[in-house]
Amino acid sequence: MAQSSTQQRGRTPLMRQYYKIKERHPKAILLFRMGDFYESFDDDAKTVSRLLGITLTERNNGDADDVPMAGFPHHAIDSHLPKLIRSGLRVAICEQTEDADESSGKVVNRDVVEVVTPGVSFHDQLLNPKQSNFLAAIHFGTGRDKDRIGFSFIDATTGEFSVTEAGIDQIQDLIQTVAPSEVIVDKRRTDRLQQHLREIPFTVTEQEDWVFKYDFAYQTLLEHFETHSLKGFGVDDMDLGVVAAGAALYYLGETQKGKVPHVRKIKRYSKDEHIALDPETKRNLELVQSIQDDGHEGTLVRPLREVDRIQHRLDAVEAFVDDRELRTNLREELGRMGDLERLAGKVATGRASPGDLIDIKHPLHRLPEVLTLLGDADTDALSIIEEKLSACPDIVDQIQSALVDDPPAKISEGGLIRDGYSEELDELRTIAQEGKDWVANLETEESERTNIPSLKVGFNKVFGYYIEVTDTHAEKVPDDYIRKQTLVDSERYVTPELKEMEEKILTAEEKI
Repeated sequence: MAQSSTQQRGRTPLMRQYYKIKERHPKAILLFRMGDFYESFDDDAKTVSRLLGITLTERNNGDADDVPMAGFPHHAIDSHLPKLIRSGLRVAICEQTEDADESSGKVVNRDVVEVVTPGVSFHDQLLNPKQSNFLAAIHFGTGRDKDRIGFSFIDATTGEFSVTEAGIDQIQDLIQTVAPSEVIVDKRRTDRLQQHLREIPFTVTEQEDWVFKYDFAYQTLLEHFETHSLKGFGVDDMDLGVVAAGAALYYLGETQKGKVPHVRKIKRYSKDEHIALDPETKRNLELVQSIQDDGHEGTLVRPLREVDRIQHRLDAVEAFVDDRELRTNLREELGRMGDLERLAGKVATGRASPGDLIDIKHPLHRLPEVLTLLGDADTDALSIIEEKLSACPDIVDQIQSALVDDPPAKISEGGLIRDGYSEELDELRTIAQEGKDWVANLETEESERTNIPSLKVGFNKVFGYYIEVTDTHAEKVPDDYIRKQTLVDSERYVTPELKEMEEKILTAEEKI
């Protein structure tokens, strides 16, 4: 029987696991978590070594040739990941899904938890706080629609999702207006995309042709929005657009393991609302960054076309120009607020850290003052904004009453929920703490009872709590000690009381 490529290349259990996971992500750099390091192998390792400037080594692969290897400490991912993504690469992050102490000698289970791409990332280091990070999908029509395209774009961090259709000659304008970081396209149509663009300042990611089939795309959208049709969104008549939107949503779901509940609607995008600006114009007008590259950024990358909307915007600008106090006070309040849209996206996708949850409270807490400033302004342009905003007092109160002011770095560390918020949680914490206090006192009590001064009480994740006695004092071990583990120069024991307390502590901690 012929061996699979995984069996042929991976001659050790670990390398077989690596190649099995790599086969599922052939077009991505696979960062493979091994203890405190992320490792890459084979061609991935050569790429990582070259782009990050780290040493290329080798790893034993059983009776096969050693494989190239390059890695870095896990805490350095925030500095290394942006370099890989900005090189136009896709990166699959593979984590250990179980503790090494619980693997019982076998290879630790691992799985890809996230695929980061130029157009799909929740990492702050990869995002510009003043710009959307769009993933776009282009679907080329056929037959009588051969001169038309479906175009959709989505921001994974905020859930903004839009779709349109246009003539194929308008691809350049759409790309320049939306400015996506990544575009996905049917792998059979990549040449057509290149033919209609003067330059490609984004990453092009090819997808299989079945991703761009109407039935698949339509069903993908229905299942995500849990609807029977797309009429409620006003896009059901856009067959080409639906294909592009379905492809974009599918790709986003694949990279995020389906965790995109914050994408709650799709809207029809009118390509005629904005003026398309080519990269040279943006650069010459210094709309995004100054020519001297001093880091100053602008926002006029999608200028409006409609006179009424332009006038509405100018009225708001005039209000700030005429009222210096309003301008100063509002600027101060907004300067202390974080990016609520992206914070909400992190919460919805389960990526929010304890600090992110607290960061949501602070801007919401300041929002009433912002609303007051807008409401007091003598212009309808700002009053309309004030009417559309909500201070969400219920959310602020819930965060304040539920979470501690100084949260831990990770939720897994515990201690995020404030004492007194949950009676059940308080009871479990009491059980766990009192149990640990009992165990801490046990060492002193047992040392005195047995007359063994070197007696120790310890814990590990495999064997739980134990009493350790060196061989020197083996004759002093009481009859109620039950042997649990033999070491080189000592024995480990348990007692019925210690076992009972261990169960109480671990049960309480598991529920916490």
